[in-house]
Amino acid sequence: MTFRKRICIIGPSPDSPYQGGVATHIRTLKALACFREAEVFDPGSVHSNRKAGVTSIFRSLTRLKRRIRAGNFTHVLINTSIYPSSIIKLLLILTYLSNENRPELHVFYHGGRFQSLPSWFSALLYTLCSPLLRNVRKHHFLSRVQQEGFEKIFTGCNVSLFANYSQGDDIWPRAAVSSSAPLKLLFVGRIVREKGIFEAFAAFDGVRRATGEVEMTVAGDGPAFSELADRSGAIVDGSLRLLGHVSEEPLEQAYREADVLIMPSYHPEGFPYTVIEAMRAGLPIISTSEGALELLVKDGVTGYKIPPRDVLALESAIRTILDKRELLQFMSENCHAYFKAYLSKSAAEQYYSQLLGL
Repeated sequence: MTFRKRICIIGPSPDSPYQGGVATHIRTLKALACFREAEVFDPGSVHSNRKAGVTSIFRSLTRLKRRIRAGNFTHVLINTSIYPSSIIKLLLILTYLSNENRPELHVFYHGGRFQSLPSWFSALLYTLCSPLLRNVRKHHFLSRVQQEGFEKIFTGCNVSLFANYSQGDDIWPRAAVSSSAPLKLLFVGRIVREKGIFEAFAAFDGVRRATGEVEMTVAGDGPAFSELADRSGAIVDGSLRLLGHVSEEPLEQAYREADVLIMPSYHPEGFPYTVIEAMRAGLPIISTSEGALELLVKDGVTGYKIPPRDVLALESAIRTILDKRELLQFMSENCHAYFKAYLSKSAAEQYYSQLLGL
């Protein structure tokens, strides 16, 4: 058996209909040469589209335990969220891997934060589970806030940050920016209040009323979509487009046609794929500092950071770019360069090849 065939990735199957961030991450891994022969093991989840009961998950993990004890894998990459049920499943997996044939273990944490876990649950984890977690070669986190929450509970573990990646290498070129054309804003995401959609709408409307030089496209659907549609009814000049849910090709076109991505989220973000695609398209980003946005968005370089729930700060950032159109080209080039260096498929190949010692 070759080395590559002995890598096991634990998480949602790439063939499943599940569309969450963990499933997207694993689909991205399977597109890499270093994981082409890796096996994906999906034990099921009580939360994903492939819902599974506790008994079914135990049976799946027992099958995995037998294979690991037989020495079938040299590396196991476990993907998990930071929610009580997900952490319990992680601990079961680590318990099953605690034997003399234990492979090299890496745990990748996706959605959620340790700071949000109930205090009694965190205390129980510290008391009962610290030795299991120290058996892991490295714990990987999407943002510093996730890593800091982990380190407040557990000590003596090897930790680092990791990134989500695009499944492609090519950048999406931008057309020349005309100083006389309206500034085209783009919002992409689930239409829920905590994503900052209503702050985005208010800031757009404020700049539109003051200057008449801005347009906005909203791509996404969600519980707050009808409220957003109601609020937008008074805008009849064609400067606002509500696309609803869009498939891959129309969404790519929306990125290509926009000038700036706005993401005033106060949701506990991880490493948003929206920002990856925005940088691929060369879009500067106006965002809060949630999750990985703290490191991805650098003021005046790849965009601007604003405080959460601050409409006036968002308006000010939009006006800054509107008044200095030359910033668009400068920041667009920086976003393209950052994508190629750190977020592209080639960047992922390099990172994971080094991680696996290939």
